Amino acid sequence: MNNISYIDNHIHGSFGINFNYASYEEIKFVLKNLFKRNIKGICPTLVGETPENIQKQLYLFQKIQKEQLKNLTNETYIIGVHLEGTFLNTQKAGIQDKSTFLKPNIKNFKKIVGEFENIIKIVTIAPENDINLIDYLNEKNIKTQAGHSIGKYLKNCKATTHHFNAMNPIHHRNNSICLEGLIKNEIYCEIIADLIHISEDTLKLCFKVKPKNKILLISDSLPSSNSKKDIVFCNKKINKEGKDETGTLAGSNKTLDEICKKLLKKNLLNEKEIRQMAFSNQIKYLNLKSREIDILNQ
Repeated sequence: MNNISYIDNHIHGSFGINFNYASYEEIKFVLKNLFKRNIKGICPTLVGETPENIQKQLYLFQKIQKEQLKNLTNETYIIGVHLEGTFLNTQKAGIQDKSTFLKPNIKNFKKIVGEFENIIKIVTIAPENDINLIDYLNEKNIKTQAGHSIGKYLKNCKATTHHFNAMNPIHHRNNSICLEGLIKNEIYCEIIADLIHISEDTLKLCFKVKPKNKILLISDSLPSSNSKKDIVFCNKKINKEGKDETGTLAGSNKTLDEICKKLLKKNLLNEKEIRQMAFSNQIKYLNLKSREIDILNQ
C-alpha cells in the first residue's frame, strides 16, 4: 500500500486541526503530515459558517494553492475547496448547524464566497431547495453534489455527497437521490468506506452495482483523526467515536489511507481498484489540468 497515492475530495481536517478555523501554519502542518501518508491532493471541506469566516479560510487556501503552483515540496496539494455547508436541507442537517443554512441561489453563493469563487471546486446542495444555483455552478465548472437532502431527484448535480448518509434511503416504491445516484452511470458517488458510516454488505452492493470508474472514496475526516484531542465541530462536542452528545454521527476518525488499508485487509477491494477509486477517478471527475496532474504524481 506504500506505493498507492490518494486524493481526498472531502476532508474537514486532521491532526487536531479544523479547516474551518485553521491558521496558515496549521493548514501547512496538516498538508505536510497528509503527504507522509501518500495523500497527494485534497479538497479542504468547510461546513456552514458566517460569510466572514468562510472567506477568511478561502483566502488562506487560495494563498497556499498559489504558492504550491509555483513551488510544491513535500506537502499535499490543495486542489480547491469543497463547500459542504450552507445549502443543505434542515431535515437532513446531521451534525451541521442549521442556523447557517441559506437557500441555494446565486445571490447567497456570492454572499458566502465573496471574491474567492475561483478556489471553489465542489459545492454540496440539497437539490430540492435549489433556486438556479446548480446551473450557475455547472456553467462555472464547479462540481455540484447532492447531499444532506430529502430530494427525490438529482436535477443537474454531477455527484452525490457521502452516498447513503444524510439522504433518504432506498425504498422500493419511492424515488430518491440515493437510488438515482446508484443507477445512473454518469453520476459519481462519494463513499465513506470506513465500515462505520456504511455497513460491509452495503459497500458490497455499491461496489457491485455502481461502475467502478464512478466511485469516489473519501474520508470525511474530522479534525480528531490522528489526534487524541477532544474537538468541537459544528458547535457540538464530538467524542472519540465521531458522534455528538445525541449520538448523531459526524465524519470519520480515519484518513483516506487508513480507510483504504482496511478495505484491502477485508478483501472488499484490491489495490488496482483502490488506485482507481481513491486517485484516478478523482483526477477525471475534477477535470484537473496537466500542471496539477504533474503535481499530484510527484
